[in-house]
Amino acid sequence: MAYRVELTKNAEAELEELYLWVVERAPSQGAAWFNGLEQAILSLDRLPKRCRIAPESFDRDQRVRVLNYGRSPHVYRVFFTIDETVKVVRVVHIRRGAREKPAPGELKRD
Repeated sequence: MAYRVELTKNAEAELEELYLWVVERAPSQGAAWFNGLEQAILSLDRLPKRCRIAPESFDRDQRVRVLNYGRSPHVYRVFFTIDETVKVVRVVHIRRGAREKPAPGELKRD
């Protein structure tokens, strides 16, 4: 059974900010790269458990997984949770891989 992919308000804002940043720096290629990121996120509707549990996953009751997108040094990390009861993948945070690891509060749902 397929999962529904949802983004928290925080993840939506991060995705929008990332889009503006990428397109400003690479108008012709940035949009294509960003569309690939969106497709990767939407692909979580199938087999989301293929992604490993994030080392930053602090809550034992609600494990956070991570989908990596891009190539080093431009890897972006998409953090998400899976709710098996309603078959929902919830994207909670999107960040560049080179940034510091997220603090526990950053990986919470809003």
